Amino acid sequence: MAKPPRTTDLRAKNAKRSSLITRSEKGLIKQSGSLQRNLNAFLLNEFLPSLAIDENTNTIRNTTANLKKVNNSAKLKKFIRDKVNPVLQKYYLTQFSKIENRTVSYFNEFDPTDATKKRLINRANTVADGFIDDLFSNNQVVKDIQDTFRKAVTAGMSVSELQNTITDQVKGRNDQMGIIENFQYNNGYNEFQKQARGLDEDFSQALNLNYALYAGTEIKTTRKFCLSRIGKVYNRETILSWQDLNWQGKEKNHQILIDLGGYNCRHDLDWMTFELAKRLNTNIEKSKFDKK
Repeated sequence: MAKPPRTTDLRAKNAKRSSLITRSEKGLIKQSGSLQRNLNAFLLNEFLPSLAIDENTNTIRNTTANLKKVNNSAKLKKFIRDKVNPVLQKYYLTQFSKIENRTVSYFNEFDPTDATKKRLINRANTVADGFIDDLFSNNQVVKDIQDTFRKAVTAGMSVSELQNTITDQVKGRNDQMGIIENFQYNNGYNEFQKQARGLDEDFSQALNLNYALYAGTEIKTTRKFCLSRIGKVYNRETILSWQDLNWQGKEKNHQILIDLGGYNCRHDLDWMTFELAKRLNTNIEKSKFDKK
């Protein structure tokens, strides 16, 4: 290693990546909101008019034919498949790539070989591809919309009431998220952070970095678990020992190195050498994971 990295440089690089992750999360919700408006227009202008309407009462006819159209929903599924999913898939891949680049920039301070970087990035891309395949094979958005239309048919709902119901469901109401925003928030929002931590873990192991600063800031909703650790340096075995603890916010099937403080945790582990860790914590013990 030509020049030892400085902790200030490492923290600055991590801060830039954290900022990128925050922008990625906000951008996901913004992108979802835009797609919701298009979806709502499609439902009101194309899908709803395809159903049989009682012209005298301006209500949705409670017929088998209408129910079959709703259960089939071929045009709706095609709209989601062709107009919604590709936009979000591209967004995820773009942001994942940017996060990978920031992560590589951090670990470049420890001189990984090109072969190591290529191997770990390929692994990260495989993980990302699997996540995207799983996320977009889930038809929950379609199912929720079908359920609304199905109830409207069986209840003989008025067209105007159904229009309002669909708009509230799809675009959201007041401070509530819309249907795509909600699905992406619950299923993809945290993935940017997890993707970053997963790549951190792979690089730290490959480069024999077994010490980490619990990095990040404190906000009103910061958990006690994180509050007691922010700004402190630990060796790997200490961090791994947290897996056995219980605290509010710990996720089901929690993986400490990937999930850290739990759902919506925005803290990171800044991995480093023993020499760097010793500068920040003179009492830190040598890790048993250090390779001779």
